[in-house]
Amino acid sequence: MKKQAGATMIEILVTILVLAVGLLGLSATQVMSLKNGNNAHHRYMAALAAHEMAERMRANPDGIELGGYDNAKVSAETVTGTAPDCSQTCAAGSLAALDLYDWGQVISTNLPGGEGEISRAGRVVTLTVSWNEQHTGENRGTAAGGTDESSFVMVVEL
Repeated sequence: MKKQAGATMIEILVTILVLAVGLLGLSATQVMSLKNGNNAHHRYMAALAAHEMAERMRANPDGIELGGYDNAKVSAETVTGTAPDCSQTCAAGSLAALDLYDWGQVISTNLPGGEGEISRAGRVVTLTVSWNEQHTGENRGTAAGGTDESSFVMVVEL
């Protein structure tokens, strides 16, 4: 019997195939990790924006009483133009308009398709921040790589 010396071409090709499949799996895991990290960042930015707006409203109680924040909606379309000028003195209504403008800037800059909404019932205020979140298609019933609307809702009593 002749003793085999060296590797055959088939063994080398099988080794390359196994290595390629492993590298593809590793890259798919990396892509999913990046998407999940991005989505976590968006959730954090939405929570931060909602908390910031609640604090701005607490700092302007007269603006709340005047209805400056009631049923407000902000998005990239609503924050065009220049911000209200409050560099010197600012009335409560103007400060509320500036707060909404700044909030819209933060949301539209940091969240894809970002929108903010404020509703008030007496002293209870509901702040909703919505954005488009990427998903991989798993457990969503839609194709991989699409987007779903996600939202962060915060209810505060002022």
